[in-house]
Amino acid sequence: MVKEAKADIITVDQLIAFTASPDGIALFGSELAEQLHIHALDIKSKGAAYCDCPACAGALAVINA
Repeated sequence: MVKEAKADIITVDQLIAFTASPDGIALFGSELAEQLHIHALDIKSKGAAYCDCPACAGALAVINA
């Protein structure tokens, strides 16, 4: 389970890159991608290493357990 969680979690830097990419914009739409990008930059500035969405937060909990 830990191996899968490590494979699934994304870093905040990956989130920043994805939300600014054509694929991220296509997936989320331009407005949401921009909001997520700004959020990712904000949490990185506060020291976050990983995305804080529910899925990544759950994965991090498994990794840290």
